[in-house]
Amino acid sequence: MTQWNKCPGCEATISSVADYCPNCGEPWTIKCPECNRTWRFWISHKFCPNCGAKVEKRGVTRGKTSK
Repeated sequence: MTQWNKCPGCEATISSVADYCPNCGEPWTIKCPECNRTWRFWISHKFCPNCGAKVEKRGVTRGKTSK
């Protein structure tokens, strides 16, 4: 069953399986530059919840990182 969520960028309601918001392009996952852990971008994270490193918002799709 598909779940629906609000985009943190534009608040559009979209499918939870998307990697990016189809309305505004907001990435839904981010990747830590230190430990390479990824997580869904629902809340503005300034630091990795796994290792504490400072992180930038970057979209991650199929194991690749893009700006």
